[in-house]
Amino acid sequence: MTVVDDIRGIDSFVVPSPTSVERERILGEWATGVEPYDVSPLVTVIRHGHMVPGTRVAARCGGGVVTYGDLFDGLGSAGGASESSASPTPGGIAALLAEFVTASRVGVGRFGANGLLLSADALAVAVADRRNIAADRRPRRVDPAMRPADVRLLALPWGDPQNTVDLLAAWSAGASVVVPTEAQRRDPLALAGLIETYGVTQVVAEAGLPIRFVEAGVERLPAVARWDLIGTCGGSMLPEAVRCLAPDAVATVAFHAPAYLGAVSRGPLAPTAWTRPVPGAKVLLLDEGRLVAPGVVGDVHVGGRALGAEFAQGRDGDCFVGDPYDSRSRLFRTGHRGWWTSEGRLIIES
Repeated sequence: MTVVDDIRGIDSFVVPSPTSVERERILGEWATGVEPYDVSPLVTVIRHGHMVPGTRVAARCGGGVVTYGDLFDGLGSAGGASESSASPTPGGIAALLAEFVTASRVGVGRFGANGLLLSADALAVAVADRRNIAADRRPRRVDPAMRPADVRLLALPWGDPQNTVDLLAAWSAGASVVVPTEAQRRDPLALAGLIETYGVTQVVAEAGLPIRFVEAGVERLPAVARWDLIGTCGGSMLPEAVRCLAPDAVATVAFHAPAYLGAVSRGPLAPTAWTRPVPGAKVLLLDEGRLVAPGVVGDVHVGGRALGAEFAQGRDGDCFVGDPYDSRSRLFRTGHRGWWTSEGRLIIES
């Protein structure tokens, strides 16, 4: 970190440009995640959910239960559920799926949800990434047939479009989802109670939640096999909190950005907070439109398969710029700053 700090001190006077070799590595190896290899059309994702036994619990929310039969058996015709999807209730969850099914069956390329328009391609790419991440549950010390049921806690704000991704990914895998009420989401002890009561195996939440658990006096959450955390926090407190709560769990932290659906980059829980772009995403660090050399701080711009103005949460359209290295693509200026390490790891400032 000392070397980077030294470089950042000089950065305001002279911004070093990457050498030709560094430029080639950044554009060819570091900045763009590999091409997604397991992207299913949304109609296929929905069909997978329809094949799950109808008696299985699809979602729990506020004491109510929605089964797979409730979600899928009543969707034989266009129109779907009549209740609003604007709040985290059993009826709202069912209404959200109904919107996707109706839109996909009539051939519409965008899906309305919570005031956002979700691009079909962006949603499919984000769901594929989430499905692959959820399948990783090392260490595998037991026969997969004996593994606990797949139960996922979605502890992000209900209005976050990431919930749309997680619900579809969970239902296409036959998982049960626990959706907290807003009051429960803000209370770490209430969330810990949901995890213990329902045997939650995967937690999707903001990166600070494990630390909040520990500060609230929660000692162990042994059922959790995977932490899927979101944020730019990478201090030493986070991995230590995760180890205390669930020593055998797999955990990663992901960087999300407005205008991009799903994770942009993901990495291990480590004090360095380094990440790498996920499949389909692109990250460029620019200074006045020019690439910066490794170790030099630049403005974080994101692009890729799941980029869309409809996810920008009201941000000014000026945040979208042309990609200076691909005339067919756009980038979104996130407002974050970051730098590449000499090994091609992306570090984003908090």
